[in-house]
Amino acid sequence: KENQFSGILPDVLSGLEAKSRCRFAYTLVPKNRQEILFETGKSDLLVNAVKTARRDGFGIFFPFVQLRAVAISLEGQLPPLHNAKDIIARSEIKLVIVRAYDYGSAYQAIVDEMTKLGRVVVEPDPISVAKLIRANPKYITIMAPTIFSGIVQSEPVLESLNGKIRFDKLDELQWTDSGVYISKVSLSPSDQIYLKAQFEKYANTDSIWKAYLNYYPPEVIKMGIRPRDTGH
Repeated sequence: KENQFSGILPDVLSGLEAKSRCRFAYTLVPKNRQEILFETGKSDLLVNAVKTARRDGFGIFFPFVQLRAVAISLEGQLPPLHNAKDIIARSEIKLVIVRAYDYGSAYQAIVDEMTKLGRVVVEPDPISVAKLIRANPKYITIMAPTIFSGIVQSEPVLESLNGKIRFDKLDELQWTDSGVYISKVSLSPSDQIYLKAQFEKYANTDSIWKAYLNYYPPEVIKMGIRPRDTGH
C-alpha cells in the first residue's frame, strides 16, 4: 500500500539485506507479468514460487517451505471434495484460477480437464478469484491456502468471507517445495552463487518459519504449509 511492501517475503529479504551485500527493489505486477519479466531477464528473482520444470529452465530454485494447494470453496455450499473426480463429476462446479499460477503437473491436469469441459474461469489475481467465489456458491478455486487466507485478512472488501471458507485436501495435490527462483538470465554466475549462499544461511535459521506462524492462523498452517526439511 502506498508503494510500501510488507509481508513474509519483504521481511525475509529485509533480513538478508541486513546481513549481506544484497539490496532489493520491488515493483508491483500481476503474477503472469512477474513470470514474463523473470523469463526475459528483466527480474532477478521469482518469489513465492513453486518449483516446476518450466521455471527450472530460467532460474535456480531455493526452497523456503513446503506447501500444498487445496480446493477452496464457501463453507456449507458443496459436499466435501477429496480428489479431481469429485470436482469433475459435479457439473455445477466451476474452477476459478489465477493466470500463471502453477502448482505442478497434477494441478495442470485438473485445470486442463476442467478447461475441456468449459468449466474454468481465469482471473488476473487472487482478489478477483475470491470475489467470484463469494458471489457464486458453486465456484471453487485451487491454490495455496496461505494466499487465499492472506487476501481475506488484508483486503477490507473481502472481510465478509472471514470464517466462511472451507479448505479441502485433494488426493492428487501433494506437498511441494515453495520458495524463490534466482535468475540464470539476468544475474552473473558469481551473483547467483552469492545469492544462493545468503538464502541458505537465512533458511537454516527458524526466521522464515516463524514469519509464517506470525502471519497465518493455525488451521491454515496445518492445512497448507510445513517446514522445508520435514520428513513427514
